[in-house]
Amino acid sequence: SVRVLPPTARQAREEDLEANPLFRAAPALRGKMAWRQLGAFPTPVQRFSCACAAEAAGPADFWVKREDLSSSKYGGNKVRSLQYTLGSFEAYVEACQAGRGASRTPRLLTFGSGGSNQVVATKVHSHSIGIPSAAVEGYCPMPDEPELDNTLNYLSALSLPGSQSIYGQGFGAIWRALYPRRCDDAPRPWVMGPGGLCTPGVLGQAGGALELAEQIARGELPDPDGIVLAMGSTCTTAGLALGVAIARKLGMPAFRQPGFRIYGQPVHPAPMYMQKLFGALKSETMPMAIGRSMRDAAAQLAALGGPDVTKEAMAVLRSDVVISVDAAITGKYGAHSKTSRAAKEAYDRTADGPDGAPAMWLCGHFSAKSFALLLKLLREDDAAGRPRRRLVFWQTKSAVQPRGNSDEWQALVDQCRKASGLRKWLVVGGATGHPAKIGEPESAMVPAAGPDDYRGLMTTVL
Repeated sequence: SVRVLPPTARQAREEDLEANPLFRAAPALRGKMAWRQLGAFPTPVQRFSCACAAEAAGPADFWVKREDLSSSKYGGNKVRSLQYTLGSFEAYVEACQAGRGASRTPRLLTFGSGGSNQVVATKVHSHSIGIPSAAVEGYCPMPDEPELDNTLNYLSALSLPGSQSIYGQGFGAIWRALYPRRCDDAPRPWVMGPGGLCTPGVLGQAGGALELAEQIARGELPDPDGIVLAMGSTCTTAGLALGVAIARKLGMPAFRQPGFRIYGQPVHPAPMYMQKLFGALKSETMPMAIGRSMRDAAAQLAALGGPDVTKEAMAVLRSDVVISVDAAITGKYGAHSKTSRAAKEAYDRTADGPDGAPAMWLCGHFSAKSFALLLKLLREDDAAGRPRRRLVFWQTKSAVQPRGNSDEWQALVDQCRKASGLRKWLVVGGATGHPAKIGEPESAMVPAAGPDDYRGLMTTVL
């Protein structure tokens, strides 16, 4: 139900369109797409090194696209998608309220697992642009494993404006919003897909690839041999692949290396096996597959007066997108695999970045798994006796764990009265990639006993 809408008059007044990489690449799109800046862009590209194996001949160098620093309130890869999604929803709210007042405010439903980044990001950034908190509904019906990083996201969601359902519940509400039984005078709700996957979101991620192309052109990093990223909903993967196609179509001096690839690491075993057995994730027709999302976004781009890159986009999909089917990296959904945990530990022990650069948060849910893939690719180069590839690691996990203005612990206590199993899932201790915990010995994983167990890891943002 999420779609691209024209900008509001307020957006036109407040936003600098020159700050949008998609608009810089395709000026014909200016004034045709609702968009909000939301964060601090461009995100930096930084050179890091890390030991990729005990027998490796020295540490491996790689570059990091610091999407985690995209916002001081809550960064990560979701911000680029929300620039367009929330911009369009803001326009939808204004259209619904025109002449009818606040009673016509539509609902915005966002959902994921208990450790969802999407739910947290939607709540933080919808508040930042003034979307009414009563309109925003967070749901976490999808199961994931108990882990501290998931606990922190769930508590963040409870603290932020907007409602928050109990973990494990919400599919019924989502279904009713998508398929109402009867028509009434209420505006149709918008339901954001898992991970924010939708055409506006894909276009936002395409802007990330175009921004990287500009940084390559300025000499901030060499033209890479590949980009490595975690893959959940496939929104970011589809957008980056589309952005590569746009950059090539426009003649930008980027993504031109022979053998350039976009390496996606699935974080959930179900889609990983669907790709392994059927090649489903690269389908050009199946909903929520990378190819279908790229086709839809390319069609929207052309319809708005931008370049028609459908042919180029499908060529990138078929030849340049490589999806890892390494089950040892994927493991269970929402938790470290043994391989991703080893990769995080290698980073914690040996990583070296620019002076003053914030440490990366390698979470078990997403970013540690893609980092494990990056180390695997570099080890393959060593084993084959060839030069190591110049890889860009797309850091998707926010560097900030936000805390809103509501008492999240009391909200949790209230939820636990209705769902006794929630307290067992909500754990502290154990494995975490939180930068403040790097170098500390790992403590036992136990149920959270009170706010003192975790609030030191959160940053008040409202």
